[in-house]
Amino acid sequence: MAAAVEGVPYEEIVTKELIGTGFFGSVHKADWRNREIAVKRIREGCEDKKIAREIYQLAKANHVNIVQLYGTSRHEGCTLLLMEYVDGGSLSSLLHAESKPSYSHGHAFNWAHQIALGLAYLHGMQPKAVIHRDIKPLNTLLCQKGLKLKICDFGTVVDLSLSMSCNAGTCRYKSPEVLQASQFNEKCDVHSWAITFWEILSRKVPFGHYDTLFELYMAINGGKTFTRYYKDLL
Repeated sequence: MAAAVEGVPYEEIVTKELIGTGFFGSVHKADWRNREIAVKRIREGCEDKKIAREIYQLAKANHVNIVQLYGTSRHEGCTLLLMEYVDGGSLSSLLHAESKPSYSHGHAFNWAHQIALGLAYLHGMQPKAVIHRDIKPLNTLLCQKGLKLKICDFGTVVDLSLSMSCNAGTCRYKSPEVLQASQFNEKCDVHSWAITFWEILSRKVPFGHYDTLFELYMAINGGKTFTRYYKDLL
């Protein structure tokens, strides 16, 4: 049975400042029913199936480390997702900020642990395990002054039973089986989690010394490994 999602009249939403943009569209801060929320506006032309998948999976999820979906709306032909507002920005923004804010190994392990808890919840969902397929620092949001972390961006999520070939996600974080467009399972999220953890510890872009997609593909699929400096961080 599909998870129920509330349809919200657009007139109830008070849209405020823009807080993010991407291939999918844009995200604005907004007020709705005396609550501060984030409104994800899906641009025209995005696949209806992808939108429906994100709505369905977010509606089913109920976990402290996963962004909550409150409802959906429509405006000017676009689908709007009314979501939990997470005020700390992405983990990626913190890791690679020009000001280089400091954090301890305790913070690093805590963030990695919270991502793992969110993934364990997704992989344990019934009746089918759910694969995120795009775990990376950009898709994890911080709140409570960086102490809490939530997984977001479920547009590439699939049920385990539908784990066929795909090109979704960011290549630097993809597992070899996903890059090879072969059968994969929830372990591909574990691979992405490990790369993300490495990035948290090193504050380096994974495989950043490869300039082209071909070089990156060969590095991940051809058995090349991180340099000694990078290995020492693990």
